[in-house]
Amino acid sequence: NAWNLKIGSMPVALSISTGANEGTFDLSGLSIKQLSISDGASKTTVTFNEPNPVEMERLEYHTGASEVNLIGLGNANVKNIEFNGGAGSYELDFSGALLNDINARIGTGMSDLSIIIPSGTHAVIVINGGLSNINATGTWTINGSTYESGSTGPTVRISIDMAVGNLNLIQK
Repeated sequence: NAWNLKIGSMPVALSISTGANEGTFDLSGLSIKQLSISDGASKTTVTFNEPNPVEMERLEYHTGASEVNLIGLGNANVKNIEFNGGAGSYELDFSGALLNDINARIGTGMSDLSIIIPSGTHAVIVINGGLSNINATGTWTINGSTYESGSTGPTVRISIDMAVGNLNLIQK
């Protein structure tokens, strides 16, 4: 199935629930005050190429064994993110016009997880769990299990609970 939905300019709470799928959701410029996505075994890309004109209180994403790319989270204008995945490959890209602090909680099983933070953006990432490999690209200050970059402007705070896998912290 191919769906092309148009949503008006009024702020909405959007909930998307799918099973096994391959999908692309372009939410650029939509007025979303709350977003919930749930899928099974999937290959999904969600993009925010333009700023959300309203503040999104919460973005929740729950997935199973899948490949998920969340692109332009800085444009989502979101306060809180909760991402839960099983075994899979996940990318959370915080590029975009970051206006306010973002607090994110990420939990995964056996996975490859990439977190992309724009250069100069203040980010604090705390890692919990039995990770097998952490690759940090860019300029990070490391204090135990806390990785920090940048120093001014809105802050991206991320808490990661990962069973085992590869974590890539990327500045670009």
